[in-house]
Amino acid sequence: MEWTAVIAVVLGGVIGVGSTLATDRARWRRDRATQDRETLRTVYVQYLEALAQARDVISHASQEVHRSAEERAQIAWTVTRDHGVYARQYALELIAPTEVVEKTKAVAAKLVAYRDAVVSGETFADAGCTEARRALRHARHALMSAMRDDLARPH
Repeated sequence: MEWTAVIAVVLGGVIGVGSTLATDRARWRRDRATQDRETLRTVYVQYLEALAQARDVISHASQEVHRSAEERAQIAWTVTRDHGVYARQYALELIAPTEVVEKTKAVAAKLVAYRDAVVSGETFADAGCTEARRALRHARHALMSAMRDDLARPH
């Protein structure tokens, strides 16, 4: 029996199995990265939706000048809880990179400032309310830019 033939067959088998395992591992990593990116995108979208809903309620409350300041304040006061802004933020903080988390915290602070302006009696046209609304918009744009950058980055 030729030992070289046996060694060649065994070596060929080892190379074949090794290359199959390497290919499967690469495919698994690629699929896992795609799945992780989709999970991140979903969490980002859910947070942005909760943020937009809360902002819309605050904005509407600030425009309802036919209501008393107390009624507008009551509408605006519970908005972050009612729309799950903090719950979505906490979910985001678990998986997002530090840059996105910091911008999320900044947006949440601006949302609270906007809410507090309405709770304090400001209406949509008042300078304090307008400034709070603009600050929220700028912070939201910065957050969305960071989210887009993160999703475009290879993971």
